[in-house]
This record gives sequence, C-alpha cells and structure tokens, in this order.
Amino acid sequence: MMRPLYHLFFLLALSGSLRAQTVVHFLPTLAGKPLVLAQDTDTDLGADAGARQVETLRWYLSDLELLRDGKPVFVAKKRHHLLDAAQPESLSLHLPTGPDLHYDELRFILGVDSLTAASGAFGEDLDPTNGMYWTWRSGYINFKLEGSAPECPARKHRFQFHVGGFQGPFASQRQVRLPVSSAEVIPVNVDLDRFFKAVDLKKQYQVMSPNAGSAELADLLVELFRL
Repeated sequence: MMRPLYHLFFLLALSGSLRAQTVVHFLPTLAGKPLVLAQDTDTDLGADAGARQVETLRWYLSDLELLRDGKPVFVAKKRHHLLDAAQPESLSLHLPTGPDLHYDELRFILGVDSLTAASGAFGEDLDPTNGMYWTWRSGYINFKLEGSAPECPARKHRFQFHVGGFQGPFASQRQVRLPVSSAEVIPVNVDLDRFFKAVDLKKQYQVMSPNAGSAELADLLVELFRL
C-alpha cells in the first residue's frame, strides 16, 4: 500500500511546477500501514486488544515554520490549517519556499493558539461547522480521534478523544519540532500506534472537554509526529 505514496512523492519531485515549493505531507498510520478510515485493523497491542477501527481523525496545525540553525527562514502566511484524514488533499501543505531555501527543522503548533481561540470562532478552516469548535469559553478542539476497539467498555465499544482547551491549567496547544533536510517533499508520519500503546482503552476511552486528562493527552500527541 505504500508504493502509490512513494510514487506520488516521485512525481512531485519531478514536477517542474512544484520546484519552487516544498510540500509537507502528513501520513497517518495504524499498525504500521497507511490509515484507512472505518476499516478494521489488526494490531499487536495484546491478545485482548484485537482489531480496531478509526472513523475520525482531524487536527489543527498552526504557525508552521522552517528553520535553519534555530532561526526561521520561512513562515507560512496561512496561520491555521485543519487536516482531516477523510480529506486526503488537506494532508499536504504546499509552501512557496523557492528553489534555494535551506533548512534543517520543521516547527509548528499542534492546535489553535490561545489568542485566536480567545477571540472566538472564525471562518474557513476555523469555521465552527467543521465540527472542531466547542464554545467561546472552551475554544477549539485541537485534535479529534474517534473509533471503536473491542476492549473499550463504552457503548458499541466506541472511543472518543477530543483534545482541546486554551486556558490554563488545561491549555492543550503544543509545539512540535522535527529535524528535517531541505527537500521538495517532507513526509511526516502520524503514528497512531504510539497513541494506542500509551492509552489503555479499557480505562480511558473518552475525553470531551478541557481537563487534566486532555492536557496529558496533548503531551502524548506531540510524540505521534515522526519523520
């Protein structure tokens, strides 16, 4: 299943129309394979875990930058992006970096910054109709993961993790920093296996508001993003 993805990367690298830009492509994976929504996926999480199914995966990415020696050399003009596994085109961010830009680090905020969240809901990617907004008091859902797993004791074995909140002590925005090499395509893996290995769905299967559990999960989410 990986071959079509690498073929896409190859075509992007050869395309003359894309030589003046960098594409940051996010690839969600489960059980070491590209995520397919609403499909049972066998895992190696133990005999009582069995297959699990991810139905929804969305997250906000803000203030993306490319750095060299710790200093920004490119700052994306569009501040907020909603990435949705159900919309594959949203998982590729096209950055007009130019052909000669050199960098060694990718940096972004996972979530919506507190100033924007405190200002209330907006349009486009920040439109409340996208299903990623609670209220003016609670702000945006920074990361949403929903699905089912056989060990989950909830109704229909469903788990729901809505990680958000912008006010202390439960602020859930987190900075992600990844070492990268200058390239036409930067592939970033979103490793859901790390999430399910760290979270015991028999005990923790629902987060639906800003709280201590949400803030702890926000720390874990940073670890999902890998090269």
